[in-house]
Amino acid sequence: MNEFQENWDSGDGFDRRGPAGYTLIEILAVTAIAVILVLMTQGMIRSYKRYSIEEVAVQRLKELSRLENIYRHCNDLTVNPEGTYGSYFDLQNAGLVAEIYEQSDERRHTINAFIPFYRLDFVRSVEDLKEFGLKDEEVRMDPYRYLIRAVPLYNPMGLRTFYVQEDGEVYFVLPGIVPRMFPR
Repeated sequence: MNEFQENWDSGDGFDRRGPAGYTLIEILAVTAIAVILVLMTQGMIRSYKRYSIEEVAVQRLKELSRLENIYRHCNDLTVNPEGTYGSYFDLQNAGLVAEIYEQSDERRHTINAFIPFYRLDFVRSVEDLKEFGLKDEEVRMDPYRYLIRAVPLYNPMGLRTFYVQEDGEVYFVLPGIVPRMFPR
């Protein structure tokens, strides 16, 4: 036995190298790495969830736009005698939207909301349309214009507000900017 080995082993049966296992510093380093990975993936998961909720909203708004056009050009005078665009309840009464769906998700993400996490606003008056940036000549061209706005409820994820007009294109407004339409 050399001098180093003699000094290392005290002879009392305990090895100074410690019991088999990890030291406290090794455990803390692994834990810190795991916490960093969890925090990095948490942001990605939140953005994926936000994207999927917004994608459902966009697809449902496109569907509502299609249903609005069907309702307006319906030749049945008992359903739509004036030939105008309808409200959400008009679409339900015409049988285009199932009655189990609700216009708003006020009851916190029920399965019966037409667009989960959102409230639908049907805007049909000329004054309200001007509020969204349409020029006077555009509003006078067609008094039957409409705008459907999907406004997020309980918005901890930063969901965007979406709009659809009779052309079927879905727009959103960037936060903090005067309402202008940006194609999605």
